[in-house]
Amino acid sequence: MPKCIFQFSHILLLCIFIFLAWSVPSEANSPACSNPIKVGYNDWPPYAWQDMQGEAQGLDVELLRAFAEFLGCEINFINVPAKRSHQMLKSGSLDIMMGATKTVEREEYSFFSDPYRDEEVRLFVLDENKDNVKLEQWQDIFTQKLRLLVPISGWYGADYENTRERLALENLLILSPDVDKSVQMLTYDRADLMIGDAIAMPYIASQHQGVRLSALKPILDHNPIHLMLSKQSMSPLLLAQFNRAIKALTINGEIARIVYKWQQISLAQQSKISNQYGPFYRLYAGLLTFDIAR
Repeated sequence: MPKCIFQFSHILLLCIFIFLAWSVPSEANSPACSNPIKVGYNDWPPYAWQDMQGEAQGLDVELLRAFAEFLGCEINFINVPAKRSHQMLKSGSLDIMMGATKTVEREEYSFFSDPYRDEEVRLFVLDENKDNVKLEQWQDIFTQKLRLLVPISGWYGADYENTRERLALENLLILSPDVDKSVQMLTYDRADLMIGDAIAMPYIASQHQGVRLSALKPILDHNPIHLMLSKQSMSPLLLAQFNRAIKALTINGEIARIVYKWQQISLAQQSKISNQYGPFYRLYAGLLTFDIAR
């Protein structure tokens, strides 16, 4: 074969390979999901809530939008109560839930992503009482006979779970239906301190009740937080794709930036409330609320 023809055939083959490489989309450039992903959430600010226009907002919402954008996925947020959302995840009518703690029971119907943020459980007092309550460890609740407010749903750490019956027996346990009611009851002096999420508790207190809280020293629980993917509607491949997004946005600092942003929003709101509302205003507002509710 003449040398010029041999060289031309090699060049032709190289061009064909290049064309094929260009024409087949790579994993990095092709969307990870072919259909819109249905994401369930309930109102738990600052992690997630529905605004006045019906749009999902919050820390976890912003993080999931960042993961979806990285993967080229379309997402639809659906506001549903927490208990119903788990049932919908089991059936596959929801694809993803955010802000989840991994448990053996939940692993029966869900894939869990790698952790994408952490969660702390703390004890809180009204800001004006922070110098009056000296609590260094969980046992101080019993030695000082401090009345503890606890919302009925949620995980609050091993210390609480292991001593819940003792708290009740010693009349130190006061249950409330939710965080809002806990804050109201604290302002009415129904308890000395309350328990809850380190970011959500002060945020909800400032936004909904005009109350500034101070965290006490003990950290009662520290948990990694995950995405839950329905085993009915999602695949191990999609789980791997979301883990890829979490890893990439951890490395480039995007997750840390979003978490820090919402921490600062919470702190700024508390400072604003502290300047606007003093303890006498809160007492007056609380009495009005009590009269209306009664």
